Parts: sequence; C-alpha cells; structure tokens
Amino acid sequence: MWIPAVLLLVGLTQAESPTDATLERFLNETNQQLAVIYDQAVLAQLLNELRGPNDLVALLEIEVTDDKLIKYVRTLTTRKAKFKRLGLGDSRQRRLLDKIPQLGYEALSGRDLKLVYALASSMSDNYHNVKLCAYKQPGNCTLRLIPEVQSIVQGSRDLDEIEYYWFEWRSRTGLATRSQFVDFMDLYKKTAQLNGYPRAEDYWFRSLELNGQETMTLLDKIMHGLRPLFLQFHAHVRGSLRKMHGEHLVPRNRPYPQHLAEVFIGNAFRRVQAEWYVDLPSPEIGLANITQELHRRGLSTTQRVFWNVAEYFRTLGFPQLENSLWTYAQKISSDDDDRCWHKAWRYYALPRTNFTYCPLNDEERFFNMFEAQSDLQYYRAASIQPTLLQEEPFPNFSDAIGKCFSMAASSPRFLRKLGVLRDNKWKELPARLNRLYIQGLRVVFLLPVFYVLDRYRVEVLAGHIKADDNEAYWRFTEHYTGAAAPMKRTNEQFDVPAKLLMEVDDQYASNFLSIVLQFQLLKHFCTITGQFEMGNPRKPLDLCDLSDQRGIGEILKRAMSLGSSVHYREVLKVLLGEPEISIDGLLTYFQPLQDWLQHQNQENNLEVGWT
Repeated sequence: MWIPAVLLLVGLTQAESPTDATLERFLNETNQQLAVIYDQAVLAQLLNELRGPNDLVALLEIEVTDDKLIKYVRTLTTRKAKFKRLGLGDSRQRRLLDKIPQLGYEALSGRDLKLVYALASSMSDNYHNVKLCAYKQPGNCTLRLIPEVQSIVQGSRDLDEIEYYWFEWRSRTGLATRSQFVDFMDLYKKTAQLNGYPRAEDYWFRSLELNGQETMTLLDKIMHGLRPLFLQFHAHVRGSLRKMHGEHLVPRNRPYPQHLAEVFIGNAFRRVQAEWYVDLPSPEIGLANITQELHRRGLSTTQRVFWNVAEYFRTLGFPQLENSLWTYAQKISSDDDDRCWHKAWRYYALPRTNFTYCPLNDEERFFNMFEAQSDLQYYRAASIQPTLLQEEPFPNFSDAIGKCFSMAASSPRFLRKLGVLRDNKWKELPARLNRLYIQGLRVVFLLPVFYVLDRYRVEVLAGHIKADDNEAYWRFTEHYTGAAAPMKRTNEQFDVPAKLLMEVDDQYASNFLSIVLQFQLLKHFCTITGQFEMGNPRKPLDLCDLSDQRGIGEILKRAMSLGSSVHYREVLKVLLGEPEISIDGLLTYFQPLQDWLQHQNQENNLEVGWT
C-alpha cells in the first residue's frame, strides 16, 4: 500500500523526539552528583567489609551516606516528574530519566515511614539474631540457627531432635513476627501506590522492568519446564529418605517431610563424605577432593589463585589486569571463614576499582574467584555509561555470568588441564553423575523454594490471600516443592518468615532467573565454541571447558558495556541471540542425571509425584 511521504516523516518524528537541552543539563548534573554520593556509599560499605559488620564507625558512615542519598533523591523527584509529564527528550534521555532512583519508602508519611523501617529492622534482626533453646535443655537458649543449630541437625541421627529444631525455629521467627509481617505488607502496598504503581505486584518486580503478570508468566513457564526433572529427582530423594528413616515417616505417594529433606539437601552445600548419600549414583567412585588437589597443585594462596583466574579471563579476550589491582587489594576481616567471599568494588566518579579477598583457600573460594573477577570485568565495561546506566539490567544478572564461568571452571576437563584432577575417571560418566547429583541438589530443589516465596507474597500484594494465610503458604509449598510439615500446619501458626533467607522486601525472582540464566549462557557459549554438541556423548555440556576461547570475550564486553541502558531482553540478544531467559540450558546440563534418575526410579519401583 502506498503511504504519503509526509506521513512517513510524521511517523519518524513521533518515533524519536529531539534531544532537550534543559533536560540534558539536569541529567548531567544528576549523574555527577549521584556518582559522588554513590562513591561515598561504596567507601562506607568497603570499610564495613574490612572491619567487620559491627564496626560503629563504618555503620555510621553507611547511615550518613544513605541519608545524603535520600535527601538528594527527594530534590530530584519533582523535576523528574515534570520532565516525564512534558514528554521531553530523546529515547536515551527518557531512559536516563526512568533510571533516576525512586523515593521508595520515603514517599510514606512520617509516621508510616518510621513504622516500615522499624518493622523491617525488627524482622531482619529476629531472623538473623534470634536464639533457640537447645534440645532437652530449656534453660540453654543461646543457639543461633547458623552455625550452631545447622551443624547440630545436619550431623544428628536423632529424628526427634531434628523435628524439635524445625518447630522451634518457626515458633521463634514465624509466629513471633506474624503481626509485623501483616503490617509490613500493608505498608508495602501503600508504598507502591505512592510510587506510581496502582498494582503492588508490579512494584514488587520493578527491578526486572516487567509487571507482575509478565514476571509470573515467565516464572511459571520455567517451572513448567523444570517439572519433569524435578519430579524424577524428588522421587529419588524421597526413596533415599524412606530408606534412611522408614516408610512410616516417608510414606509412598506423599510429599516428603520438610525437616528431613532440608537436612538431606542441605548437606549438598557442605563438604560431606560421599558415603553420607545412601543412593549416590556411583558410590565406589566417590567425589573429587578439589580442595586437597588445589593445595597439591600449589594453588594454595589467594594471590596465586587471583593471577591464575586473571589469566583465564585474558585468554577469553578480556584485558590483562594491572599489577596494582592486587597490590592494593585488601584482606577481609571475617569471624566466619565459610561466609567470606572475594569481591570487586566499583566506583562511579573515581576512575578505579578495588578488590577484597578471603584468606581461606578451598574449592568454594577458588570458584568464587571466577565470579568476583567476572564482576570486575563487568564493572569496567559498564563504566562507559553514565552513572544512572551503569547498573546491571536486573539484580543478579552479572552474577549469572560469573557463575557461568565458575561452573565451566569446575568442569573436570578444565581441572585436568589445570593439573588439579589427574585421573581420567573424573571425566567418565559414573563420576560425572556423582557431580551432577550434588549440583542438582543445590540447584533443582532451590528454584521451587524461591518460586513459592515470591508467589506467596505476590498473591498477598494482589489481594488474593491474606498476608498471614499459613494454610495457603503450605498449599503452595506442597504443590511446588513436594514437601510437607512434620505435622499439619494451620492458620494458628505462621511459617513464612522462617523461610525468608533475605530481607522481608527482597524479591526472589531475580535470583531465580539468574540461576536459570547461568546454564543458558553456558550452553550458548559452549555451543558456539564447539565444546558442546547436542547428542554427542564425547562433548556433553557438563564437561565443557571455555578456557582459551577468545571470541567469547568480545561478545561479553559488548553486552556488559550496555549496563542498564536497555532492557535486559536487549542485552540477552547481544549475549545469546535471543531475548528471553529459558530453562533449556539447565535441562541439557542435567540430562545425563535425569536419564539416570528415571532409570533408577523405574528399576526400584519408586513412585513419581504425590497426592
């Protein structure tokens, strides 16, 4: 159909408005001022990291910079609203305007503001610092969940003791904060309204730049794809629990008891012996002791690991790290070595990055170094953007890239090249299945838990259920995770806060998507480099080694340099050639394990699913 040229010109004019000089001056000033405030906040957080979480000077610095940021954002809000109302500026300017921080809780009235902070602080403090009474020692109420109670239950064979701590934790953290949780969710709905979100569930997922319906549709699609693998794995774990504890505690065709499953699955995050798992695929092979082999190889100092990992990224096509980065790197002060992690620190106005490291040298810290240096490369690539656009496209997006490379570095094929694993048996299917089994416990069972925690709170925000509907929470838990309480829970109890591993207003969708994305990235990079071929038993995804693949670096640098200047789907097009997050990579990675699980479940007459 013929279209008049004048209409084409009108269409072009409507598609891209001209740059507005007044808006440009406002945005330049905003970027400069925010960069200074953000740098002050980074320095305060760095001080807190180096001196420990209870250093009063560091905590005061954090409070001062937070207050300074809030006051500055308040000054921006009216002008931002005016520019948006007038519709001024080109697409880049409008993107920058959208990325100016919102008031958040600061939009509340003075009374409500004090209350929401008090509630959040109280629930956080209760979760992290509550003390539990010891089993059969009512006078000894000094135990913390982590590490004391966690160590007790994961090493205990006394089922009454394990059950006691399950109920004790929920009584102290769930029921004790019931009214606070209800009040907080009401204030969260009010906060959403005051920040321009008529539907509170849309505000909940704002960092993804998707509304509530779009996000839940995406999460539901991923959960649907995960379901066949999860059901087979669930059936096998339930069979193992039944073998350990008897059919009277783990009946057929029913969800498994959550308190027993938490111990079983939780041990995958600890360095337990292979013998602990009663149905490990290849018990005679066991699990590789990577920590021991790293020390034998001489990778026993953080400095040596740092430069080995730096060389890994250089072979991908990233710039060589300068010597001064390590010279000025600082050791973290930590009372708990197992919770200490290497970390890159970005600045916005200062032309530099910092690095902090842990003194402990084990396999977790070794693979964490790949994640920390991936973040470092991300920060440097994104620094070409103005302050407002330097963040990742959504929270934990950069974490997915880092974990993609730590996963590739954990491949037996790469560890053999590095001289850490010497025996060829670790590349054979029996040993691979053991490794996939432990990885699967850490990943496959975590995703449904994250889903339930967000699904429950979204249903509350949407007004579909009450904030303290404990029975609804357990319906979601049983349906999606296949776990049931040791004893039927009713609305007389309240268990939701007991499972909120982060703060009460932290959404889990970004963590959920980040986990799925790391496998999608791995599959894509391994495919384009020829390290993985679908259906080729000599090139499975779990053996993929990405070292020395220089072409990857150029793709990553282009994607990283975008920061948050575009929607995450546009970044994914650069990274993957497709715009959406998909479960296919994860399913491909665990396909050998799923095949084995299905065969074992059929052979041992283990029922799949539950009623």
